[in-house]
Amino acid sequence: MKRPIASTLAVLAALTTSACGEQAPPAAETAQESGWVMPPEIAEVASSGRELIVRGQASPLGRVVVSGAGDLAYAVGADAEGRFELRVPRPPQDTLFLVEARVGQEGFPAPYRLLIGADPSAPVALLAIGAPTLRLDAGSGLDAVDTDGRASFVSGRAVAGAEVVIEGSVQRTVTADERGRWRLAGSGDGSTPITIDGTAYAPAPGGAATPDTLQRSGAGWSIAWSSPGGGRQSTWFPDRPATIR
Repeated sequence: MKRPIASTLAVLAALTTSACGEQAPPAAETAQESGWVMPPEIAEVASSGRELIVRGQASPLGRVVVSGAGDLAYAVGADAEGRFELRVPRPPQDTLFLVEARVGQEGFPAPYRLLIGADPSAPVALLAIGAPTLRLDAGSGLDAVDTDGRASFVSGRAVAGAEVVIEGSVQRTVTADERGRWRLAGSGDGSTPITIDGTAYAPAPGGAATPDTLQRSGAGWSIAWSSPGGGRQSTWFPDRPATIR
């Protein structure tokens, strides 16, 4: 099912509620006992040499599977409180991983894909059709610009609770949440130059010629991708500041 950016602000609110864990089953119940399976929620991805350490939350004692093209597949069990930590080698090519909870042979996919670039300087992020990208590698200021060609999301990081001034076609101010994340929905193809708290960016989200592959685009990276349901989206990531690489 296609989900254009312009019609998904309500869905974004629902995803945020889910990320807070408000509907998680009691820790004492397993997925099989409760009859409800929680799709995995990735909280962070840390780099350790050629490996990436993926941490997050799933159903207590559930199984988490992260799989890519071909035979790329990695699995781990969550503990009694639903926490999991999975080590994933950096893939030989840019990969959009499917993340799912697995009960027997049945999979319960998360509503996003985990993007890991083959280049260590490339971004690591969670991509979802019709929603702002959640960038997980080190960064500050602007994280990503997403667009479906008609509407766009701009998202980034700041000090929790800080007001962020965004200057583009119009000037707006947003407030970073308790995790330091902020986002802004707008119109257009996401290519309008913008300034975030005095730092200028020139997004180029439509520049990726090969689907599902990160490519250099201006002073950053871009990827164009689609969901199994046919939704399409392009994302542009600015390069990480040299001071935090």
